[in-house]
Amino acid sequence: MNSIKKNFFMIIVALAMFGCGSEPKENAEDVAIAFFNAIYNQNDINKAKKLCTTNFANEISKYVTTKNVARRLFNMSFDSVEIDAALGDMKVRGEFKDSGKLTLLFTGYRQEKIYKELKKIKLIKQGDIWLIDELLRDPTPY
Repeated sequence: MNSIKKNFFMIIVALAMFGCGSEPKENAEDVAIAFFNAIYNQNDINKAKKLCTTNFANEISKYVTTKNVARRLFNMSFDSVEIDAALGDMKVRGEFKDSGKLTLLFTGYRQEKIYKELKKIKLIKQGDIWLIDELLRDPTPY
């Protein structure tokens, strides 16, 4: 009986060691939210560019500052903003393999007024890492 307890303990320890060995990977929506947080809330263009493909990072670099990126590329300015992945994309996001589209909801304040905006982006997976590849046309028709 003592041998069974010892073997059981060894199995538990081995499972714990293997389970903690790899760091969890970020999913596409985490990367998208981190990207827009870097632009709008952290004012860090270099952090944002690290979450993009080379082509999209080059596009962002043309604008020099996060304020220009926000205003000219994304056509949105906020004093503060909260960013969420749109619930309607849940099934699609679960099915991405190497690329996918994601709609993000922005709820923010500008001059004490609240604004809500949607933006749609394309992400691609390079290795185990999701990267923003392009801004897609506005998801809401006029």
